[in-house]
Amino acid sequence: MLQRKIPDYYVTKDNIIFFLIFVFLYSLLFVNIFTPFHGAWYNIQHYTRAQLFTDTLIITTGGTIVLLISRMIMYYMHKRKPLNYLQYWFWHILEVFCISFLYTLIVHFVTKDTREFSEIFARAVFFVPTILIIPVIITLLYFSTREKDKKISALKSQQAESITSNNTDKKVENQNDDSSIQENDFAFSDDFSGDDLILDTHLTETEKSSQPPSAAAMAHEQPDAVVTPPALSKIINFFDEKNELQLSMRLDNIYYIESAENYVHIYYRNKEAVERFTLRSSLKKQQDKLEKYGFIRCHRSYLVNFSNILLLRKDKDGPYLDFGLPGLQQIPISKTYLDAVTAYFIQNSEE
Repeated sequence: MLQRKIPDYYVTKDNIIFFLIFVFLYSLLFVNIFTPFHGAWYNIQHYTRAQLFTDTLIITTGGTIVLLISRMIMYYMHKRKPLNYLQYWFWHILEVFCISFLYTLIVHFVTKDTREFSEIFARAVFFVPTILIIPVIITLLYFSTREKDKKISALKSQQAESITSNNTDKKVENQNDDSSIQENDFAFSDDFSGDDLILDTHLTETEKSSQPPSAAAMAHEQPDAVVTPPALSKIINFFDEKNELQLSMRLDNIYYIESAENYVHIYYRNKEAVERFTLRSSLKKQQDKLEKYGFIRCHRSYLVNFSNILLLRKDKDGPYLDFGLPGLQQIPISKTYLDAVTAYFIQNSEE
């Protein structure tokens, strides 16, 4: 559990800004309205409301600045390498110590608290989490609920688009069928005659064999030659290990799937953005299901949609696949899969 990667929405810029504003307002109002801990932080017996508000404003502002710096560092670190839950909560502990240290400096040197520096710091380490824990939990629950609502809305939108697309395809097919029937009827009325039928009966066997095969004969000889819709129009459903549907989308919207221990990250296009969906499943299970749709395994951690690949390139760092999009990383090709991937490219280019 602790080794699982945290969701990306924990550290997006918008959510970080929301978290900082909420923590600042909550802490400032909480301390001034309820004056908790009965002066355990600093002596408030001789404080007026104005003095209490001024000091708590300074302390809350300082703590928010510490959180701002901390979350900016977290954002860029997660962008380079996703954090897991263990690292995320350890980060919170470090923030508590940093805020406690800053608080101790302010109280000891600005408000001239007469207590020992170590005593003030120890009390701060104990009380800072009691203030931060509530806004942290509330914001995480809010982010999680909002993210689920977005995914549900996206699924409904994709299903609606799929239904609309299928209905449009059916209308086009029906129109083509009607047009074909009309053309055949017209050809029959103008070109066909009884004389043609009589002449055909007088053809020798050699002449008949030299005639091009009729459409009916070709259909009889090739019963499997059925026109199928392109693979890109297919809808792919993703089920978790409990066989419950978690994600459904058009095949051409999927870029690649990345392995993450007992989970996989599905990278896909949502409108103009690239998004990631985490599914509890194995990459091998997804490979067995998606190979028939043109997915190829290029690395022990990656399964890519061949139809969305822009190029295969080899440089000093090794071969990789590129989708040609700024929001998508280049996918490495390991030596184990290099021959198979190269052959796949050659085969499809010849076709």
